[in-house]
Amino acid sequence: MIRQWRLLHVLTVRGGCTIRELTREVNCSRRTVRQDLVVLQEAGFPLTAEQDGRESRYRLIEGPSGTPPVTFSLTELMSLHLGRHLLVPLRGTPVGDAIHTALEKVSSTLGPKAKALLDDIEQCISAGTLQAKDSSRAVETLRLLQQALHERRTVEAEYHSFGRDSASRRRLDPVHLWHQQGGIYLAAYCHTRRQVLTFALERFRQVRISDDTFQSPPEFNLDRYLEGSFGLFRGEPVRVALRFSRRVARYVAERQWHLSQSLAPLLTGELEMTLRVPLTPEVRRWILGYGKDVEVLEPKSLREDIRREWLAALRGAEGRVEELRLTARKARPRRRPARGAALTGPDRAASGQRPKR
Repeated sequence: MIRQWRLLHVLTVRGGCTIRELTREVNCSRRTVRQDLVVLQEAGFPLTAEQDGRESRYRLIEGPSGTPPVTFSLTELMSLHLGRHLLVPLRGTPVGDAIHTALEKVSSTLGPKAKALLDDIEQCISAGTLQAKDSSRAVETLRLLQQALHERRTVEAEYHSFGRDSASRRRLDPVHLWHQQGGIYLAAYCHTRRQVLTFALERFRQVRISDDTFQSPPEFNLDRYLEGSFGLFRGEPVRVALRFSRRVARYVAERQWHLSQSLAPLLTGELEMTLRVPLTPEVRRWILGYGKDVEVLEPKSLREDIRREWLAALRGAEGRVEELRLTARKARPRRRPARGAALTGPDRAASGQRPKR
């Protein structure tokens, strides 16, 4: 799929190419290029071939007969222009670059006054992509994984595990690629673990497509695959019960953190939440982010894990809990009354002096 996308991009930019030129561009055999061109033609893309000496030169038909007419309303064009920031994580990938070019063409159709209006709107409305991963450095890895996924071929990869902080060699059968939480991820059957696992695109060190083929599981569905996860990584779901303080209860109640969540507001203003999620690092980091405003009610193992995390945060370099160093407030000196002056309040009681009648 990514190779065929690349073929369309080359034909669009260069205006026409021979089989030999396309072979160099996409780094595959002449037979594969011919097959891809047939697939594109059958899919309805307006490809034509013109004789150029001994070879045929393929190009895309431009104009009304080649490009399907699409009419946008002004508000639709403005919405596309404003939404371009959402695609920043895909910058550098073939899909991301094509979308960026398309949106630039959309912007060019707007007049100066419309662009000025959009600039004013962007001062009030925008779409942020903070913490998004940079996929531009993994374009070749993405291309190889897309090719292996399309051709149902096993890949031999070197992958750096975040949890173990080490690299290992793996044989993977790619099943699905998707974009989530600002990054691109691969679901693949791991021959070592003998199950489908999630891999982050940027953590692949090397990828090589082997000659071995595989049968993709027909029952795979991404929604079902991620159903038991809290974010990206899966595990055995367990019942988790949390109590949030009054200070954050309203904020927590405003969002759906998981499909299984159930909320119970308390008369004290606190909020109890129950959900079924795997006890992954994502869940622990989410709970720890609320600090003293959340209490783990169950399971007991998670409660102890969070307690150990907080104790570890207090430990110094020597591995012991450091004592809190508090600066004592200095006592203010009490003013002594002048000789013969009448005492009042506690001073009179302490001295035994009787009040004058």
